[in-house]
Amino acid sequence: MVEAFAAAHRAQPTLTAFGQLLPSAMGRLFEKEYGILSDILENPRKPLVFVLGGAKIQDAFLMMDKVLAEGIADKVLAGGLVSSVMLAAEGMDLGQASMNAIFERNLGEYIEKSKKLLREYREKIVLPVDLAYVEGRRRTLSASDLPADGMLADIGPKTAELFSQEIMNAETVFVNGPMGIFEKPESEYGTEKVWQALAQTAAFTVLGGGDSITATNKYELTAYINYICTGGGAMVRFLAGEELPVVMALKHAARKFTG
Repeated sequence: MVEAFAAAHRAQPTLTAFGQLLPSAMGRLFEKEYGILSDILENPRKPLVFVLGGAKIQDAFLMMDKVLAEGIADKVLAGGLVSSVMLAAEGMDLGQASMNAIFERNLGEYIEKSKKLLREYREKIVLPVDLAYVEGRRRTLSASDLPADGMLADIGPKTAELFSQEIMNAETVFVNGPMGIFEKPESEYGTEKVWQALAQTAAFTVLGGGDSITATNKYELTAYINYICTGGGAMVRFLAGEELPVVMALKHAARKFTG
């Protein structure tokens, strides 16, 4: 019995070898998580909105490549470092601090990836119209007034309202990543506002990733999210369309032992 969906993207023998030798099956938690994520890809209630933020932009781009190319996502709301990279791809000068943050993390290649996504799916990608940085105190500026004097740390109030409306109008919402540096009071507004919309929407809400779960706990909204994924890397790779080694092993066991 395999219960650890969170490890489904790993190919270690302790996870995959038993299916070669013994009848194997998904545990209830594994089956539920696999089923919910499968529904997002194959049979979601529409419109389906992806909210992608945080600093692990590699994860966001893996998912965007799949859900935009195959028409799965109706809208992608970009926050966090994801939005910074995409705004830079649109030719905006974010300011030295924010641009340095991108290139110091060797994320320059994602500016080029963003250009391609924006060229092909611009009508589905919603970028911030205002942003916030902290220079002694929180300061907000319109995206058209960039560059900022400090490193961008959050979406602005107009963007938070825009994103909240998209969430309220959705039938399914998937979230991975906060809107800014929510750990600090001066840069948590965007994340808190968007999370409140997640709690209030009638849409089916699915959330995953360590920072997203931390934010949900911080704002005491766990009970208002329909499903919180236990898998981080496995969730991302599944939604990116990759075959998960543990799922492949379970399918092999089913063929071998049940015919």
